Amino acid sequence: MVQQQDETRFYRILVAIETDATRFYGADATRPALLGSSDAEQLLGHVAADLKALLPEISDCSLIVAGALFDQTQVLRPMYPVFKTLEATATSARADDFKSGLVSIAAQAGKMPDPDLQPGDNIPLGPLQLLPVVLHGPAGLVEELGQLMEYRFLEEGQISAHTAAWMETAFSISVSHARFMTLTDLNAMLRLQLEHFGFLPLWELLDAALHGQPGPLQVESDGGQRFEWKNGQVTTCFETFDSWSIKGNGAGLSSERQALAEGYGNWTREIRQYLMTLNAHGLGVRFSLRDSEELLEGTFFSVPAAVNAAGDATITEHSYAELGTIAVTVCSAGRVDHYYPLSPGGLNDIHADIRKHVPGVHTVAFPGTILYDEESRTMLPDLSHLNTRH
Repeated sequence: MVQQQDETRFYRILVAIETDATRFYGADATRPALLGSSDAEQLLGHVAADLKALLPEISDCSLIVAGALFDQTQVLRPMYPVFKTLEATATSARADDFKSGLVSIAAQAGKMPDPDLQPGDNIPLGPLQLLPVVLHGPAGLVEELGQLMEYRFLEEGQISAHTAAWMETAFSISVSHARFMTLTDLNAMLRLQLEHFGFLPLWELLDAALHGQPGPLQVESDGGQRFEWKNGQVTTCFETFDSWSIKGNGAGLSSERQALAEGYGNWTREIRQYLMTLNAHGLGVRFSLRDSEELLEGTFFSVPAAVNAAGDATITEHSYAELGTIAVTVCSAGRVDHYYPLSPGGLNDIHADIRKHVPGVHTVAFPGTILYDEESRTMLPDLSHLNTRH
């Protein structure tokens, strides 16, 4: 689409700050400070001075910034809500009405005025902290400056030592390196990170979501799991152990020597990695079962087992390596059910549901692996009774 010259335009850039992430954890953990009115204005003044030193023409544009630092998972979310909120402060969309200026958004009583500008306190912070900055001005000038920034930031985009020192004090962080980058740079960096760790399909899902593509887009993970982006959400097939081992990607594996336990553990690990990353970027994942388009509801899924068992109530916590509990099998009143968590909070909800429906004293087994029958390739409860009373 041709940009009309009588319009204004936004251009999204960032200050990327490499810091010491150990400060964010431990007994004396602190998070980057939120800036009040005076400090937010000074922050913008420092940023503007550094940008004008690199690109003097930028003085004919406006700059918009909030007095807060963000993790990249909060910046890189569908439709870029942090940037959208900054852009909403602009008062004119026409070049003939435009007046350049500096717009800073400050915290009040320790909170940012808009929820999209409030750094998430439940986000595990990493060593890269980001200060989003919006450039606003006449379309032609902003387009020209944007092209220059795409090239010059790579070589000349380092923040001045004076600005870096001021940020270190104002935000109460350490600054080992700080530089300007464009949103294109940040996206490219995340893509390279995910590709390096074998998660390029995950990036394709994120990229479609970030840019509001309607889809459908289907990708396949290295482990053969298919994910689809469509109508604003990601969906994938959830496999119970029995389904995975008999009909799914585990069907071709040997059932001997705990091979299926290892295979299903690896499948679970990949699913959880996708789930954790997509959730961190504001994307929920919905599950369906094999050969069904109906989406699963709730934080966990339960299904009757292929076996029955008599005797006292017994609970088996199936686990694998560092993943912790993968599934819970409950034997009660001659019935056997398998429970699977669908979200990080699902295991707690499983335990609450078991306490509600299987009251009283019961035996709990922690075999440290996934128990299954090699012949039928189905998951089994631990009925050895060499367990801990609970």
